[in-house]
Amino acid sequence: MKDTLDRVAPRPGPTGPARSWPLLDTEFDRRTAPVLDAPDGRLVQKDLDRAYLFTAERPVPYGRPLAVEAGRREGLARFVAAYHRAMETVVGAYPTDHRLQAVLSMPPALRADLRARPHPADSRVHFMRVDALPQPDGSLRVLETNANCPGALVVAGLAARRWRHHLTTLGERLPEPLDGEDPLWMGRWFLRVAHEETGETPTTVALLRHEGGNRLELDLIRAAFEELGVRTVEADPREVRTAPEGAVVRGVPLRHAYLKVGLQEFCAMRGDAGDFVQAVRAGDLFVQNRQLGRWVGDNKLCLAVLSDPSFHDLFDKADLALLTPAVPWSRNVARLTSDRVTTIRRAPADYVLKKPLDTRGRGVVVGREAPDPAAWNSAVDRALREGWLVQEYCATPEIETGSGGRRGHDLALAAVNGVLSAAFLRSSEEARVNIARSGRLHPLYL
Repeated sequence: MKDTLDRVAPRPGPTGPARSWPLLDTEFDRRTAPVLDAPDGRLVQKDLDRAYLFTAERPVPYGRPLAVEAGRREGLARFVAAYHRAMETVVGAYPTDHRLQAVLSMPPALRADLRARPHPADSRVHFMRVDALPQPDGSLRVLETNANCPGALVVAGLAARRWRHHLTTLGERLPEPLDGEDPLWMGRWFLRVAHEETGETPTTVALLRHEGGNRLELDLIRAAFEELGVRTVEADPREVRTAPEGAVVRGVPLRHAYLKVGLQEFCAMRGDAGDFVQAVRAGDLFVQNRQLGRWVGDNKLCLAVLSDPSFHDLFDKADLALLTPAVPWSRNVARLTSDRVTTIRRAPADYVLKKPLDTRGRGVVVGREAPDPAAWNSAVDRALREGWLVQEYCATPEIETGSGGRRGHDLALAAVNGVLSAAFLRSSEEARVNIARSGRLHPLYL
């Protein structure tokens, strides 16, 4: 069992590991390790390991709970708020800013929608997650923004709550919980932003998904809505119909829907989802992040915008002062000079390629993992054709495992309306730290 429970690496010093994140609380790990490895702690871990399914066949792979040093939450909250404002700026400017339209590559299936007049509220990003690599100096290096679905944050919050109960019962003092530990968080934040947006508190919410897709948090959000007195109707976006009274799903008129569909899946169904798109665009149907907030806000090429000084006129100077040090060099590879592309081809160890709207670690090519120069050149060729993100490689911080090995990790910080609301850490032996691959999900106390 010890081999599956990760421990924080020691604080870096003159002879310590050079790639540890100093903000992790090593004293918390030292105090709790005996508790987690005791029979009762192992039982908690076992219960979590079989409680939630990432896919129909695979449980969520949990690591041990971790903590950030006391007093760090406020700084992380300021960073997330600034990042959220920057993302809403990009989303709001996209429909009229030809520079943004040129840089943010979009799938052909969405191009007609993106040319249409947006809903006035389409600049909103109600929910977003920032994925970053913490650095040895305590700073962050942002990998991407996720404005899609918060499933991993939901199960991370539930795990944090379960460990909190166990640890505090045994005398451990923990920071005040983030909103994401609330068992009804999924329902509460959705109802709040829906009311702010539409002026109505939902009484019925459609849970929109595609058959056979990832439904990690759907049963949890249904249970939360039911406890809050809200009826749910589960359906496919292609089942939405427009009517004089507004949107109708399976014969039920409603104004609010939670959308659990990835961008790739949505592009595949877009030709048959015209009523759904029209209902959202007209304001007859509310979904989190609407359309632009999701399609633009989820695009990895937003980092190319934040990284490029030629776009800095869009953003608040105080926000840029916080964000610029955290954004690695990032560009749309298709818009680089031939000399720069040649440099990227010759130095695969220094770069990472990312398909703009892929998820779950798909469409990511880490140059130093390419088997040979030909494979890397082939990936660069595809990135040039399709307009992918190219980003400088950032070193991954590490934590030690109970067996004495080491695993790289990232940090995920989530915001609802710009307020830091949930967090977790993922660790993996791969450079692509993702629980859809081989990563483990660690609840995190801030």
